[in-house]
Amino acid sequence: MLDIAIIGAGLSGLSLADRLLDDNRHIAVFEARNRYGGRILSRSVISGSTASAFAVDLGPTWVWPGHQPRIAALAERLGLAFFRQWDSGHSLYQIDARSAPTRYIDTQTHDSARRIKGGCHQLIAGLLQRLPDSILHPQHRLLQLADRDSYIDLAFDTGNGQVSFRAKQVVLALPPRLVAENITFEPALAPKLIRAMQDIPTWMAGHAKATLVYPEAFWRRQGYSGNALQPYPGAVLAEIYDACSERGDYAALFGFFGLPAFTRELYRDNLEALIVQQMARLFGAAAANPLQVLVQDWSAEPFTATEQDRTPPTDHPRYGHPWLQLDHWQDKLYFCGTETAEAEGGYLEGALEASDRVFTALTL
Repeated sequence: MLDIAIIGAGLSGLSLADRLLDDNRHIAVFEARNRYGGRILSRSVISGSTASAFAVDLGPTWVWPGHQPRIAALAERLGLAFFRQWDSGHSLYQIDARSAPTRYIDTQTHDSARRIKGGCHQLIAGLLQRLPDSILHPQHRLLQLADRDSYIDLAFDTGNGQVSFRAKQVVLALPPRLVAENITFEPALAPKLIRAMQDIPTWMAGHAKATLVYPEAFWRRQGYSGNALQPYPGAVLAEIYDACSERGDYAALFGFFGLPAFTRELYRDNLEALIVQQMARLFGAAAANPLQVLVQDWSAEPFTATEQDRTPPTDHPRYGHPWLQLDHWQDKLYFCGTETAEAEGGYLEGALEASDRVFTALTL
């Protein structure tokens, strides 16, 4: 029997597992995907004349170590380096499709923002190096939890049939909406708790990102920062930013989609062409021939988004619902993950704050 079963191998679940192993607990981490990291996703791409690879972030891109002490401490412990977001040069703002973009200088938006050398997935890779393979169980989708008084029965779908485990305690390091929509509880959780979980938006789950890789950072040479805001209806990408490597020797731009999820789905086969056309209108002919275009639509990820998440909130939600701060089933069931954090909810720092809270509760 396990001491603790952690469901979800994102930053919150893996950082909790790392600390619990140091406390000599018999634990296991279960992940529905065939990869680790959750919404942290970096891809290796080819750029530049050397034809070597560098990493671009398709999930979180920025951290703010100056006021996020947990992420700063974890990066230091894992030996990771930060670098500044490139903002030098003219930024662009376009109010509608018919107007020419306005140039302006912006040195404030990303003043304290930092990127992680090698991509945000270096956080996940660093934690995985500290965890034995024997405790990691990918492609295990949790179906049911059953309270058996002194332990919990867990039932998983593995794609090759169902398997079960027993654990004295279970930590759900998942977005609350996914828990409410996809997991059966025996006995059932209180209806008010289920409704509260359903009302908590999964951060960034309704959004999509695009990254364009180029042979060189031509926009820098032309005096542009790479930042462009196009918040008008119909803009394919509403925000665009420089995504080059720390030394600028590998070139990329990335953007957040302005098109809602249902429109992205309608134009799915033409999205890349529409993105390239938009870039060429903004930055000229040099932007018309990217080496690679990557699109990551989080709203289409079943282990990230529910149907309700396809319409994202207009403002940053208030996370850290008090009911999710408590233990349930008499100290056997806990909620973790960034959406349960009282501070920095939705961010990587919030994932670590939630991990700290649950670790403290489990080791009292």
